[in-house]
Amino acid sequence: MLKKYKSYLLYFLILVYVSGSIGFVVNPAFFSPFTPYTLLLTCFVFLIHNPLANKKFLIAFFSIALLGFIIEVIGVKTGLIFGKYSYGEGLGIKLLEVPLIISINWAMLICAGIRIISGIFTNKITILIVAASIVTLIDLLIEQVAPKLDFWHFEGGLPGLHNYLGWIGVAFFTSFFFYPTIIKGNRSVSLIILILQIIFFTSLFIFI
Repeated sequence: MLKKYKSYLLYFLILVYVSGSIGFVVNPAFFSPFTPYTLLLTCFVFLIHNPLANKKFLIAFFSIALLGFIIEVIGVKTGLIFGKYSYGEGLGIKLLEVPLIISINWAMLICAGIRIISGIFTNKITILIVAASIVTLIDLLIEQVAPKLDFWHFEGGLPGLHNYLGWIGVAFFTSFFFYPTIIKGNRSVSLIILILQIIFFTSLFIFI
């Protein structure tokens, strides 16, 4: 029965992303405030399809999120890691000028990326580098629409190269020590969630 409801939630999430992609094109001002809630729902669906009985998985996930949040705070305050930028209001509640949802979403993308790539390669370092690169490419995609949706704004418009090098480094090092736990996640759901976010932000980039 539990497996059935988990499947329903996954189908509902797919419906949310499809309708959201259309909705943002038609009326972005109306749909934009729902973004943090959609990301929170995505994270919830991702987690319930992973081995929650293994407490190490939850510890790994939220440790990556916490490390990501700390790095974001340092980045916003200093401009040293990703360049000079600030968060808008599009991603909801902020703590120390950083939206709480952003680190959770990146933790999810990092875990999903590693789980997918671990089914292709076997070497740990290769998996971490490729997964970090994929997450960074998704960041590159989101960067194209972030200012329009008031997610975040870089001084001077677009970020520099060191922003993306910084994200590859962050994704690599924050997941390095949790790798043995992360690769036990659900590969199919990880792939679906990555595809949903890629399609969603690609449609926004093309149409808004």
